[in-house]
This record gives sequence, C-alpha cells and structure tokens, in this order.
Amino acid sequence: KFTPKAFVSHAASVKEAELSKIDLLPKLENKVLVTKELAPILRGREEELKENFSTLISVLDGKGFTSDTGMRGQRGYDRPLLFNWVGATTPLPASTHRLMAQLGTRLLFFEVPAVEPTEDELVAYAQSDTAGEAEIECQKAVNRFLGDFFKQHPIGSMEPKELPIPQDRLRTLVRWAKFVTRGRAEVKFEKDGNWDSAKPVAVAKPEGPWKVITYFQDLARGHALIHGRTEVSDADIEFIAEVALSSLPGHLRPIVRELHHSGTANSTTCAKLCEVSQPTARKYFQEIAILGIAELSKGSPESNEPDQLRLATEYSWLLKP
Repeated sequence: KFTPKAFVSHAASVKEAELSKIDLLPKLENKVLVTKELAPILRGREEELKENFSTLISVLDGKGFTSDTGMRGQRGYDRPLLFNWVGATTPLPASTHRLMAQLGTRLLFFEVPAVEPTEDELVAYAQSDTAGEAEIECQKAVNRFLGDFFKQHPIGSMEPKELPIPQDRLRTLVRWAKFVTRGRAEVKFEKDGNWDSAKPVAVAKPEGPWKVITYFQDLARGHALIHGRTEVSDADIEFIAEVALSSLPGHLRPIVRELHHSGTANSTTCAKLCEVSQPTARKYFQEIAILGIAELSKGSPESNEPDQLRLATEYSWLLKP
C-alpha cells in the first residue's frame, strides 16, 4: 500500500536513526516508480486528497522534499531528486479533476480506450484458457524491451541537443502545453448545496505552461528515441497531442475530442458520447465555453434544439486535418 507520506517518513514507531532507511524518496533517484493502482491517492475524501496533492506537488517538482511534524521536527531531502512515475487507475471522477485544477499540472495522463470484444471473441478467449501464459509473455516482452533500451541508452546519457525538436514542431508542442493548462484551469461553480445543480460561472487564471512544456519535450524526445529516431518527428508530436487530450478532465474529454475531429459539437450527440442526460451535456458545454476552448450557441431545451459548440479562433489549430 502506497501513500504520499511514504516519501519522507515521520513514523513514531521507528527509531529516529532508522527513519532514513525507510524513506521512499531517496530510493527513487534516477529510477521509475511503478504504481499499479493509483486509486488510494486519487480518490477519497476531499481533505485527504488535498493532503495527498500538497505533498505530491513538492515531490514531483524534483527539488527534494522536507516536512515538519511535532514528533520528529523537520525531516527530508533538500537537494534535487529526480525520478519518473508511471501508474494506472480507472477513470477519475470530476471531483478529483476539480481539486487537481487548484493544485497544478504535475500529473499527465494517457487514456487507454476500452475496446469491447465480441461474444465470439470472448468465447474463444474462454476456450483457450491461457490468460496466465499470455500475461507472463507480456511481462517478458516488456522487460526485454526495457533491458535492451536502457543498455543502449543508459540514464543520463542523452543531451537534449542530441534529439532536436524542429521549430515548427516545437511551436505545436507549445500550443498543446498551453491547451492543457487552459483545459485544466479551475472552473468556478455557483451551487445550491450539491454539484448536480451547480452552474459554471467563471474560470480561474490557468497555470503557466512552463512545466508542461518541459514535460512534453521530455516525452517527445523519449518517444522518438524508443522508435530509433534522432530528431522529434510528427509522429512524436501526435503522441504529445494524445497525452494532452487525455489529460483533460474526463467528463469534458469526449466533447473536446469531438471538437478536435470536426471543429463543432452539439449537445445531443455529446450527451450520447458522455453517456449523460441532455441537461448535463449542456452544463458541460458551458464549462468548455467558459474555459475559452469553444464558442457556445444555446438552443432551446423546450423544443429539444441542442446547444452548439464551435472551436474558438484561438484554438482553430486544434482541428484535425
């Protein structure tokens, strides 16, 4: 079981001289932390989530982390401590995204779309009865790839200038970074006691895109490197685009993907895409309009005329060719 408190421990049951041996943070330096289920730190009561995120913000900045308690005083590591973190979770609720909007853009996502198999495919899967063997084969393939890759490219062996990003692709990367910070900005709601009746009324100023630009540059270069390229290509920028879209709040993501493909969207179609009611889809449209991603034209609920969204001029580049 993993919690953010494990990065720097203040456990009362452990002798002070032994605490540094159980701290997780120094063990992660120049490594990858793999967490197969992130739900314990991305779900729960709002107070717990705030505490988790307040720790993660400092840790994920890569500049070390110190904390103070009445039991142990100040403990931690006041030096750069860089590591990567890969984790998986089921789709996050809107409440988690709302909280993340208040605390920054340190975590990025890559959505794995669900592909529903046919009944015949499920029957064939049941008949083969080789799930265990397939899992082992996948593990071997991933381990083999990672071993070969890091043998060829040891950690810290590549300088950014050895994997250049052409200026036109760099401009697109910057646009996607600005898009993420805009799409993850905190939306202010006017509510009458519960979120079901809440109405989006304003948006906070987005976080600066500097960190996301750096993350995207690293991701693009890494994506190029594992494909054997010595320069960032259009394919690597397409990967960045998918990360950017996946990093938007989950309830808005299907609508923005529709805008990405066609430049327009209507609330009737998007209600089906989001699997929500028409009134809820109209509220989502208001959020996207307040974020400035698209312009909203309201229809008439009484006559079942849908609301319409059209990409804002600032985001016309978002339209997929």
